[in-house]
Amino acid sequence: MLTVGVVGAGTMGSGIAQVAIAAGENVKLFDPFPETIERGRSMIDKNLNFLVSKGKLTAEESTQTLARLEVVDSIEDLVGCDLVIEAIIENESIKKELFRNLETIISSDAILATNTSSISITALSNELNHPERLVGMHFFNPAPRMKLVEVIRGLRTSEKSIDDIVELSKRWGKAPVTANSTPGFIVNRVARPFYGEALRVLMEKGIDHSSLDRVVRECGGFPLGPCQLMDLIGLDVNLSVTQTVYEATAYDPRYAPSLLQQELVRAGKLGRKTGEGFYTYPVETTKDQVCDKNGEQVTSDNGPVGIVLNRLTESLKSRLFDSGYQVIESTSSTDIPTIAMSDGRTATQRSHDESIKNLILIDLCVDFKTTKRLALTHSAQCTQEALGHILSVLQKTGFLVTVMRDIAGMILTRTVAMLANEAADLVHQEVTSPKDVDMAMTLGTGYPLGPLSWADKIGLETISEILTNLCAHYGSARYRVSPILQRKSTSNELFHGIDK
Repeated sequence: MLTVGVVGAGTMGSGIAQVAIAAGENVKLFDPFPETIERGRSMIDKNLNFLVSKGKLTAEESTQTLARLEVVDSIEDLVGCDLVIEAIIENESIKKELFRNLETIISSDAILATNTSSISITALSNELNHPERLVGMHFFNPAPRMKLVEVIRGLRTSEKSIDDIVELSKRWGKAPVTANSTPGFIVNRVARPFYGEALRVLMEKGIDHSSLDRVVRECGGFPLGPCQLMDLIGLDVNLSVTQTVYEATAYDPRYAPSLLQQELVRAGKLGRKTGEGFYTYPVETTKDQVCDKNGEQVTSDNGPVGIVLNRLTESLKSRLFDSGYQVIESTSSTDIPTIAMSDGRTATQRSHDESIKNLILIDLCVDFKTTKRLALTHSAQCTQEALGHILSVLQKTGFLVTVMRDIAGMILTRTVAMLANEAADLVHQEVTSPKDVDMAMTLGTGYPLGPLSWADKIGLETISEILTNLCAHYGSARYRVSPILQRKSTSNELFHGIDK
């Protein structure tokens, strides 16, 4: 049993304290604001009572758990703690001052941990007498329920301190992942494209925000669409994290904040907390975009369907064939209405490059065999009859269809490729491992697949091609391919094994 100090009794601090007492530790909880302390203790009591009501704790166990929590009046009362976890305001200078004070109070062999989500661990430790004992211990909200903990090492953090926190996290029922200190760590770094690509599609008027979210949820299997999630987090908070990562990476264009998001923040449209963001709350149900660009749904489905096959669209071919349609494998130089999965080019550009006049692109999805929705776009050369034919075939096969403008990479194709690229860069820079980056993104954000597992499934050569085409289309270093992704895509390697 350890004695754990927690500094900060807000949502995260009180949640961390609850995790520790539930695991059998004695906790000293300190906050300089009495009202925050009282609110934090009440929240822990409320959460334990809820667990009792659900039969997950007995009343006696709840009482015993809460008895391990001690509210202290002074930071000096943290003397004797084996570990002190800081969960205060995200301000580097204030955190540094706190850690300097803590060093004069706790023993030299006690560990200091910070729950920061973005501040450099190296920077926080550089004025300490024992920088080797400062570790990032980043919990996710709500801490009692979320299993993920990012354990972050600064340049001077000792491996013993990392190992101790990893083992402690496991004992507390958490799933720790380790990483070197880098802007945004794992989750906040890798997640940037999830928001950034959506914002860029919206800036190009490729689709409305509600339909975009629907595609991301229903085709991509994500629990929330990016606009929903930004509204939930707070557009100002999300923008601040983006700006922090942008500045900390020497203004890498991959992390450049969106003008659209900045304008919403300037207008005070911060999401749910202000009643308006991308959505106005309460949210009204919106209809799907299921018609062609003239707003007239065409129902003819006579004639064959062309399809450009790859490892993912084979299952779509089978699904169409099983519904009674003649499906022909297409390559190039055809006027047959032809379906192909987005490869990062616009449909119009690809139609020109491959001489497929009536080209309809479909966006990526988790599984074409089971998905209920497809997103599509079409080339400028495509006739209304050809588009109507494909729409009718897909709808009569049982698909809900979302139609968007001809935007390079569509929505999920570009988003997943960029998520994989960002995750690959962390592996390339030896910040973390493929296993840990995928675990972090599935446990910390609820992604349906880890980005590197998804890249393995799609094919690393395909991911590299998508990014290369996006880079050529936009002329932006934002879409440059990670070196490790380039290498693996040409050597038949996977991030989670060897492609045989």
